[in-house]
Parts: sequence; C-alpha cells; structure tokens
Amino acid sequence: MWLLWVPLVAAWLTLPILALRSGDSRFALPAFALDTPYSTVRWIAALGALGCLLATWRVWRAMGKNWSMAVTAERNRELLTEGPFARVRHPIYSLSLLLMLCSLGVVPTWPMFVVAAVHATLMILKARNEERFLLDLHGEAYARYCARTGRFLPRAASRHPA
Repeated sequence: MWLLWVPLVAAWLTLPILALRSGDSRFALPAFALDTPYSTVRWIAALGALGCLLATWRVWRAMGKNWSMAVTAERNRELLTEGPFARVRHPIYSLSLLLMLCSLGVVPTWPMFVVAAVHATLMILKARNEERFLLDLHGEAYARYCARTGRFLPRAASRHPA
C-alpha cells in the first residue's frame, strides 16, 4: 500500500500549489472557485481542515503508545474504547477523510477529486485490514465493540434496549 500512499500524499500536497500557480487548465482552479460566493466555501473548508488537524493531534495523544502506522502483532495493543473511540472505531481515518473533503472544497479540481477518491478507497481498505487484525487480537471484545460503534461515523442510536 505504501506504493500508493506516498504518491497520493505528494499529490495531495502539490495540487493546491499547482492550482494557484499553474497556467495548465488541468490543474488550475476553475472559474467558479474564484468567485466571491465560493470563496466563502473555500475559507470555511480551510478552517475545517485546521480543525481536522487539531482533532487528529488530540486523537494521537489519546492513543499514546498504541498509535502506529503499521498494523502488526509486534507488541500487544490495548483495545481503546473510550474518549475519541467511544462511538467511532477509526477517528483518525474519519478525520483524514474529512480533511480530504475540506481539501477538495478548497481546491475543487478534477485531479484533487481523483486524489480524494483514491484516498477514500485506501482508507476503507486500511480500516478493514485493521479490523480483521484487531478481531484476531481481541476476539469477542472487539466484536462487541464493533457492534456498538461505527467505522467512520457514530452509529445511530439503537431502538432496541440493550
């Protein structure tokens, strides 16, 4: 997956610069993005992106020693079910997806749309892989946790009493 992640992140970082400085119409901001009404959307999206980064930092702090880029059994990981994990199994992935949507709001170009689509696909695949690993590691406790939490968004409240 690293062969996809590295160029994806490079594109994510480069496309906003190209959108502002490129004379190439494939990368330049579309005319509607430069109009005053849409510039408000771009500012809101930029502020949302900053909020996503701050929230991600808070989740990393909550994870402490349990945070890792790799999904490996090298060390026994604690099953986190409190704080940012109380209602969502993958809050960092959720925030990453929201950050990508904010990026698309700021830079509404076709190349950024493609990067966003690939990013979303990779996040879903990574989350599924991680869930299989955690189910093997934590068994029934993780299965119960999955039943009461959403993958990227909180589950709707159950209508059935527990």
